[in-house]
Amino acid sequence: MTDTDRLQELADREQIRQIFIDYAKYLDSGDHAGYASLFSDDGVLVAQLGEAVGPSAIQEVLDKNLGPHVRGNLPEAIHVMNNQRIDIDGETATTIVVWFSLTSDPDGVPTVLQSGRYNDDLVRVNGGWKIKRHDISRAMGRSPMDPPPHTRLDALAARVQAMEDKDAIWMLFMEYKRHLDARDFKAYASLFTDDAVWIGNLGKAIGPAEIEALLVRTLEVYPSDLERTYHLVMNPVIHVNGDTAKSKSNWGFVTRSDTDRPVFEMLGRYSDELARTPDGWKFTRRVAYSDIPYISLEGIF
Repeated sequence: MTDTDRLQELADREQIRQIFIDYAKYLDSGDHAGYASLFSDDGVLVAQLGEAVGPSAIQEVLDKNLGPHVRGNLPEAIHVMNNQRIDIDGETATTIVVWFSLTSDPDGVPTVLQSGRYNDDLVRVNGGWKIKRHDISRAMGRSPMDPPPHTRLDALAARVQAMEDKDAIWMLFMEYKRHLDARDFKAYASLFTDDAVWIGNLGKAIGPAEIEALLVRTLEVYPSDLERTYHLVMNPVIHVNGDTAKSKSNWGFVTRSDTDRPVFEMLGRYSDELARTPDGWKFTRRVAYSDIPYISLEGIF
């Protein structure tokens, strides 16, 4: 090989490497016309987005699948080219490139989204190089066009969410008990959704206004703390399913004896249905059964 041939090969290799530098620049910036200009008139793109022949068709595929209406919903990404092998044979060439798509996770931590190989055929056109066939393969990771997989982190997040939801529902029970014992009937009723149902030995009510009115009508307000009674909530079993939940728990009713000692007067159970709302978890249905002494709810349902 003469010095002239060596210089020509070096120039060819540099131009081919520049094609893929420009390729990444155009792809990351959304310049689909610039991207398509790297292909010959009969150049072929083979990718997950589809197959296209010629610069106009290639630009159309990218505009359709990676245009502003799509890119706005995808994470920002940077393409990096590595380990490029270039083999030149006169007026044609082949190249293999290892590529990485870098992005950031929801916490802003840089991460590799996907990686793979570009397998390319190139042709010399008017003294310069153009892509004749561009075949994209993915070796690992996922395309941002694909739905995210369910990962171990997702499973952990779901477990934490379920624990937080159960704790929030338990705190709802505590708020219920606190407002009931304080005879704050408006605050008590605010723990229910607009169409919630309350059923118990006091009657049946639908919605916060009816629930508040039922309590005002049936429960006395204590003249002093010496007459105050207390409710206990015990043994909750809570099952959360997304934005709804069901629960079973026990309740107890404690009063004060003439000798100033606590008296456990009643024991019952709650059967609850709940929903997540913009204001947190609320009751959609609560049935309060009285078991000891037994009070039938027949006719109230």
